Amino acid sequence: MTIDNYYASIAVVELTSDKKILIESISVTKGECVLSGAWDFSITERENISNVLSGRLLIALGDENKFRDFIDDSSYVYLTAKPFLDEARIAASDALLAYENFKAENPTKRKKMVAPDFYDWPDAIDFNHSAKFMESIGKMATPLSTPSGFKNVLATARLVKHLIDMWHLDEQDRSSRKYVEGEDAEITILPRTWLNLVAPH
Repeated sequence: MTIDNYYASIAVVELTSDKKILIESISVTKGECVLSGAWDFSITERENISNVLSGRLLIALGDENKFRDFIDDSSYVYLTAKPFLDEARIAASDALLAYENFKAENPTKRKKMVAPDFYDWPDAIDFNHSAKFMESIGKMATPLSTPSGFKNVLATARLVKHLIDMWHLDEQDRSSRKYVEGEDAEITILPRTWLNLVAPH
């Protein structure tokens, strides 16, 4: 599995009603997250599909169980939004609390301190409605030229990239604060709830 705290690869996959497997991949390194590839396979191309998905964490759109049955490989690790969002929200809250406590220790000396500005993490996201969420925050879900069949996987890949970008910005802000210490001050490329799903290679 290709994931540690230096590099991770994520694939958004969709098993469509017309028996295709659509894939969008996302590569994550420290401080960078990029969409790195797109594939359109017939479900008969099992070897090609497996080769593309090998070593990637998966986000399965639609009926995840149908995709699991199709791929028939228990070694794959599947991601959901909730653990990511929960950890990101708690990490932001903890860092804000640390700021308030640090400032309160010496309010006169530290009155000009600037509070950290973390992303306003939502409580929940349904990756099957990624386009709707992207539009709700004023971002383009997919370019106009996107083939209609690819819109779901591309919108989700772009949403995942947005979330990871926001995580990276929050991590950089947390790590730069001298009152944030220990594990909280260590920058991770993804929330630990996702990183810990597999052992580092």
